[in-house]
Amino acid sequence: MQRDFKIPKLYKTLLMLALVFGPFYWLAFTEDGQWRTDLALMFLLGKPEINLAVDTLTPAVTEGQIRETFPKLALECADGPNPFGQRLCAAAIGAFNGIPAASLTLFSREDQLTAVKIQYRRAYHQRMRDWVEARVAEHTIDQPAEIAQSVASWTLAHGRLVMRDGALQPDEEPALFWLARTAPGP
Repeated sequence: MQRDFKIPKLYKTLLMLALVFGPFYWLAFTEDGQWRTDLALMFLLGKPEINLAVDTLTPAVTEGQIRETFPKLALECADGPNPFGQRLCAAAIGAFNGIPAASLTLFSREDQLTAVKIQYRRAYHQRMRDWVEARVAEHTIDQPAEIAQSVASWTLAHGRLVMRDGALQPDEEPALFWLARTAPGP
């Protein structure tokens, strides 16, 4: 008896459809696929990725050190009073530590870093929260009286990380802040 090793046409058609539409479905409709697509698009658009260890920041970090560490970062700066100091520098970014992001803002006073704001993409709020919790696992979450119940805060050696706790409301900005522990007064 001779065997027929011919693959049925229906099987080949279904296999080809799965090979074509499977990756598209994964990229467009799964959380992991959308995350990877967003990172790839930011790279293709020329937006820099910033890998910044916010939990190790200190007020001693200078604007020059940031520029030297991240040469692709196009910081635009302005002098003048702001909520966290006398100088503000901002740049558009594509990703922050592997999380799609929009911008990085540095606040300083007398060449000392007083605050850092990372604005990330709204869809990645929980991913950012998970990253922060994994990064500062040895630190405890505390809720000082002056911080609202809907704000998560982590005390660090030289400052504090602050972000919105829980789901973001439509009018809330997706942002992570590092605030220097001893920010100088006005």
